[in-house]
Amino acid sequence: MSFLAWLLVSVGLMLLLAAWAVWHRGQRISRCIAELLALPADMHPLRWPEKAHPILASAGVAGIDWDGVWFGDAVSGHWGPPTEANWPCQTLHAGPDCQIELRWADVARTDEARALTLAVVDVFAQTWLSRMRERTQAVAVALAQRAHVQLYWQHDMRNLAQWVGLLAEEFSTATAEQLPRLAQRLQRQAPLLQARAQKLLAATEAPAATQAKGTPLADARHLLENAAELAGLALNVHAPQGAPNLPALPLDGPQAEALERALDNIFSNIARDSIARHAIAPMSCECRVQDGALHARMHTPKLATPWPRRAFEPLKSATGSGMGLYQARRSLRDAQGDLQASDEPQGVIFSIVVPLSTPQRQEI
Repeated sequence: MSFLAWLLVSVGLMLLLAAWAVWHRGQRISRCIAELLALPADMHPLRWPEKAHPILASAGVAGIDWDGVWFGDAVSGHWGPPTEANWPCQTLHAGPDCQIELRWADVARTDEARALTLAVVDVFAQTWLSRMRERTQAVAVALAQRAHVQLYWQHDMRNLAQWVGLLAEEFSTATAEQLPRLAQRLQRQAPLLQARAQKLLAATEAPAATQAKGTPLADARHLLENAAELAGLALNVHAPQGAPNLPALPLDGPQAEALERALDNIFSNIARDSIARHAIAPMSCECRVQDGALHARMHTPKLATPWPRRAFEPLKSATGSGMGLYQARRSLRDAQGDLQASDEPQGVIFSIVVPLSTPQRQEI
C-alpha cells in the first residue's frame, strides 16, 4: 500500500476517533443536563450548588465560586481550586433582595469540549435562577395576601373605632333623661360587640383557613339588623311587595364576614349623616333570593351630604381612610358577591349580592 493510502487511512481513523470522542462527550453532557433537571424541585435554592456539585464535576467544571445576598443576608460558597481573576462570571438577579454572582472554571482542553461544558453551566445557572425566582415570587405572593387580609382587619378595627366614637359623642351630649335610653341600647349592643371583638382577635391570632373551618352558618337577616343596630339606625328587612315571607338566608363564614364588613362601612357612613341619624321612619331593605344568592336593595333617606361620584374609587375621599367603600365592595367580590350604589331622588340605594350557603333556586 502506498504512503498516500496509509496517510488517508490514518487521517480517517483519527477523524473517526475524534468524532467518537465528541459523541461520547456529548452523551455525557446530555446525561449531566438530564441529571441537573431531575434534581428535586422542592429543594431550597441555596442548596442547589451543593447538590449540583457532582454533576458539574462530571461535565468538566473544575470549580465554582459564588457570593451575594439572599433576602438581605450575605451568602457565599466555593468548591474546587482557588478562585482566579480570569474565571467567567454571571450575575443571577432574582429581585432587589436576592442577587448572586457566579464564577466557574473548566478543565476542557479543546474549544468543542469547552462549548459542551458551557452548555451544562448555562443549564445549571438558568435552573438555579428559575428556582430563586420561584422562591422570591412565592414570598411576594404570600406578603401580598397577608397585606390584603391586614387591610380588611384594619377596616374592621376602624369600624369598631367609629362605633366607639359615635357612642361617646351621644353619651357626652345626652341629657339626664336620655341616658337610660342610651344605656339600654348599649346593653342590647354589648353581645354583638363582644362577638365582633372576639372574632377580630381570633383573626389576628390564627390563619384565615383555620378560622373558616367549622364556622357555624350565619343568618343574613340577622347580620343586616345587627349592623344597623350597632350604628344606631332602624332597618326594616322585608320581602318584595306581594311576595311570601323571607325564607332562611344562611351564609357560610367567608360570605358572612364579607357582608358584615360591607354593612359596617355602609351604616357607619350613614350614621354620620345628620338627617339619616335622626330620621323617624326606619330604613328599608328589600331582600329576595335568586340563583342561590341573596339580592338586597337598601334604601336610605335623603342624605344631608350629596352622595359622591365614583364613591368606590380608592383614596378618593378627603375624609376617613379613603378605602372604606372600596374595601367593602372588594370584600364582597372576593366572596363572589357584589356591592353597587346609586343616588336617587329619594336617597341612596345600595344593591348587595352575596351567595347563600345552599342553593335557593326559587325566586321570591
